[in-house]
Amino acid sequence: MVSMDIPSGHQMYQSYEKIEETERSASHYEHDPRFYYYFTGGEWNVYSCILWPNESSTPTEAQEAKLDLLARQMELKPGMRILDVGCGWGGPLTYFCKKYGVTGVGIAVSPKQISEAEERAKRYGVDAKFHLTHWEDFTDDEPFDAIYSDEVIVHFQNLGDFFSRCWNMLKMGGRMVHKELHFTHKRHTVFGRTGEHAHAVFGFSGSYRLLYDELQLLHDAGFQMVEHVQIPISQYKRTMDFWLNNLFANREAIKELVGDQTYSDFRKYIKIYRWAFDTGPLTLDVITSMKIDPNDHA
Repeated sequence: MVSMDIPSGHQMYQSYEKIEETERSASHYEHDPRFYYYFTGGEWNVYSCILWPNESSTPTEAQEAKLDLLARQMELKPGMRILDVGCGWGGPLTYFCKKYGVTGVGIAVSPKQISEAEERAKRYGVDAKFHLTHWEDFTDDEPFDAIYSDEVIVHFQNLGDFFSRCWNMLKMGGRMVHKELHFTHKRHTVFGRTGEHAHAVFGFSGSYRLLYDELQLLHDAGFQMVEHVQIPISQYKRTMDFWLNNLFANREAIKELVGDQTYSDFRKYIKIYRWAFDTGPLTLDVITSMKIDPNDHA
């Protein structure tokens, strides 16, 4: 087991060996899956910001609105082959395969997530395969038409290397789409005790960046940016209010599953991020880029 003690310096961007990084990232997701289903809700159990089309939108409609945005950015068409990096419990990839007629591969570092993802894909009868692996260890014999991630790359220490790996796995002209939170200024990367609690729940594996830095890494890896969509942070506020309400409404069942401490830790970390969204240090961005030939100067 890795130590989850607070790293020195109260600073993000901690560096770990791959085994420890994997364990730290996986630690957040290794509770009973029903715990996450209780508060994420909806058909697809999306554990990231969703998009609420209107005041009366259901959780499933909001999840699908966000997933459809990602699908448009990837330009999904029947027969395409896509990679989901950080596939969670398989909801998004299963939805893409079911609605858009694509085949998919998902990877994650949490054994419980992979088991649930496999079961979900089987239940819906879609062509999706899932692998328990760190992204650095993942290989595939066939190229992908598109690669996407949804609030996952925050956990990657070597983001430039990840983008280079994606460039190698994509077909020429293939698209990469990632949605992520970004700091608005470097001063926010140093935090106090409140921020440390939220960071600790994720095993001190988070590394939020400035959007500028991320775009530079994409450029250096050989990608051409296609589009930038900024999602209003109000959408995340509503998503987190929805999660908090679900946590409270199901608190007795949740405590039976994971105990009082985990319930309290998760509720507190979501409240911290909800507060942070009111103070303005973060933006939520969807970046679409395309693999280009570095020798093509047209």
